[in-house]
Amino acid sequence: MQFWTELQFPCGILSKNEKAVAIRNGWVVFRTSGRWSEPSSIVEFVEALNATLESKTLIKWKPTNWIEHSKFGIGQVSEIREDKLDIDFLNHGRRTILKSTELKPSAGPSPAFKFTRAPGMSRMDRLPRRPPLDFDHLVSCFIRRFPDGFQGQDFHDAERRFKQDAAGVLKDKLGKEAFENLLRDGHYTEVCEIAKHVLRSTNLVFRIEKVKFAGALDNVTNHERFAKALYNLLYGSTEMEGRFTNFCSLLSEIGASKWTVATCYQFLASDGKWMFMKPTVMKCMAESLKVSLNYKTEPNWLTYSKLQELADRVDLELQSRKLTPHSRIDVQGFIWASIGIEEGTYGKAE
Repeated sequence: MQFWTELQFPCGILSKNEKAVAIRNGWVVFRTSGRWSEPSSIVEFVEALNATLESKTLIKWKPTNWIEHSKFGIGQVSEIREDKLDIDFLNHGRRTILKSTELKPSAGPSPAFKFTRAPGMSRMDRLPRRPPLDFDHLVSCFIRRFPDGFQGQDFHDAERRFKQDAAGVLKDKLGKEAFENLLRDGHYTEVCEIAKHVLRSTNLVFRIEKVKFAGALDNVTNHERFAKALYNLLYGSTEMEGRFTNFCSLLSEIGASKWTVATCYQFLASDGKWMFMKPTVMKCMAESLKVSLNYKTEPNWLTYSKLQELADRVDLELQSRKLTPHSRIDVQGFIWASIGIEEGTYGKAE
């Protein structure tokens, strides 16, 4: 059955030339200057629109900005870290909150106000960060939320199922033999579409990063290069160091160089043997176990190899506490969940 529904959007939400959107047989098309564009899927359109709206409404706070929080009151932005803000509150000390938290611009107590600093610290020195989280405390947070640990259905539903499902799609459609057939027949675009689908099907990667990655793969000139680089990453015969470095270089060239994108596919393909990097939580976990992560913003082999050492250590510590992960996918689930539970952000929208 044919159907056509035209939707009007306020001018400026999408772009100054796109006046209308229509849904036709499950596809979205844009009308520009009286002509209709090529269709795109509703899911892709909604993700792109959400990211556009998010980028237009999210205030880009800067260090020293004064803000007002609904619970903690007046505070000053101290540091910006990935998806989070460190804020020094007048009455609640330093807190780390998500950038997406609703905050209002505010004024400081007085133009001359300064937070108390230890003697000898220069005016530009920031307040010390909060002490590292204690690993046993993180374990207790995890058990409080998942009393049956890794064996419970609640953990499976919340943390394991969607990753296993995504891993199943990746192994089925881009397993070694299937991948080689696609490359032999020149189906590079199909490889890119599968890669985008796998990324979209998990919450491992932030929505805005998914959109940027999809945008990079919308450029047909990137299809062959990405497909071959991804195959080499997953199934190449050389050492992982070279394969990972080459994949990161390709991501940088196409404008999609993010730790999450650089580590997602081998994480899923190896059942977590190659650990996934979500920078903020991994840095917190490394601090809790006094493991040096040597973190750098740009994906690199040294940090990645240290991440594997951290995953080994977390696995060992869990085993010693009678918690037995099914795979390293569970180890990643523990890291993500325990820190989110401790910070009060677990289960909330990104």
